[in-house]
Amino acid sequence: MKTTRKLAALVAALVVASVPLRATASDAAPGSATVFTRAYDTASKNVTLTFDADWWSPGNPDEVLRILRDNGITAAFSLTGRYVEKYPDQTRTLLAAGHKLINHSYDHPYFSGLSQSERWSELDQAEAAFNRLGFTSGGWFRAPYRDGYQDASVNRDLAARGYYVNFDWTFDTTGYEGASLDTILARVRQYTVPGATIVMHLSNDSTDTAALPSIISTLRGMGYGFTDPYHAVTQGLIGAKYAALGAQRSALGPPRSGEMAATAAGTSAVQWFDAGRIYWRNNLGAFEVHGAIGGKYFGLGSVTSFLGYPKTDETTTPDGKGRFNHFEGGSIYWSPNSGADLVYGAIRDKWSELGWERGFLGYPISDEVGVTGGRASQFQGGNVYWSAATAAHEVHGAILSRYLQLGGTSSSLGLPVGDEHDIDGGRASDFQHGTITWNATTGVVTVTNR
Repeated sequence: MKTTRKLAALVAALVVASVPLRATASDAAPGSATVFTRAYDTASKNVTLTFDADWWSPGNPDEVLRILRDNGITAAFSLTGRYVEKYPDQTRTLLAAGHKLINHSYDHPYFSGLSQSERWSELDQAEAAFNRLGFTSGGWFRAPYRDGYQDASVNRDLAARGYYVNFDWTFDTTGYEGASLDTILARVRQYTVPGATIVMHLSNDSTDTAALPSIISTLRGMGYGFTDPYHAVTQGLIGAKYAALGAQRSALGPPRSGEMAATAAGTSAVQWFDAGRIYWRNNLGAFEVHGAIGGKYFGLGSVTSFLGYPKTDETTTPDGKGRFNHFEGGSIYWSPNSGADLVYGAIRDKWSELGWERGFLGYPISDEVGVTGGRASQFQGGNVYWSAATAAHEVHGAILSRYLQLGGTSSSLGLPVGDEHDIDGGRASDFQHGTITWNATTGVVTVTNR
């Protein structure tokens, strides 16, 4: 016997409480942008290549991209909004190749001398120019002239506008000054350290493009390899998880923040990405949460909620029709027909006993809610009710339809005290103060109070 969504939804009118309230404080948006002058990994001999562009000239993006492609290097390009507006074709060429875009302001002012509203206007105008071409910086910024990059007020204002990564640099080749190849390579040899971020410039006057093949070969001769900006801002087990998932090409997308403490205890961490987060706890490991399940989890308070930390990545359900994450305190399931819903405790245990989503109950279609005398969750094929006195039991089909018509848990029947079971000629469910039976031959449903 199958209940309909319409009948199952009738119970929604009876709820008197919802899931536990969101907690506060931890896993909140950063209050200040994280400044990266080098990669997190300063032990391995890897460097990150980056290019700045203002707007006075376009440079030679095609040649830069050819050299990077031939050497298997993913770089970052910090572009001003005016460059993007003036050279849209060059911008599309650069970013379509998979390199990281960084917001370099709209027209390259000194940031330390601007007010908060002026800083935000610079960010917003540049981002609007990126968006018109279908791109976004994803909350990454680089200070023009390297001015104020360590200024606390600048980094607070960046974070308040959603820019959590201040992607600075370790040294400049000075190609923008027209430096000779010998000068550029001397700086490479002098200033390169493990994890270094090297800045070059994309302009007609810069000698960096012509020097780029020699820069790359010199670095390799020094024993250095190349990482990319996406990996440069991840580390440890969170970084390893991100890499294993496919890094920026995964469902998470590019990093949105640096790594942060997830709680004040100091034994956990979290990193935000464009489409989700990765959490690590020392006794659990690192797991990702994203999409609709992530939206539900973050809305509840993530690690500060009763769910605690994730214990799995988002995973395809055994029936192949949905997705789930398990957490310390319960689970969130999603399917195209049901959305993302929370199930936990004794109700989750009963659902598990009945076969999870492959059982007759199917997927949850509500979070667990308070009802008269106890708790309840709605599923595609029925409801599960719980109280401390009665334990968890399911009600479904024609019996559930009649039960809801009578008022469900607020009716004279009270809560179910057993699952639906066979009787001579049909099926029955027992309640605290009565029984509902269903006749398999006639389809008649009978209510008996006691």
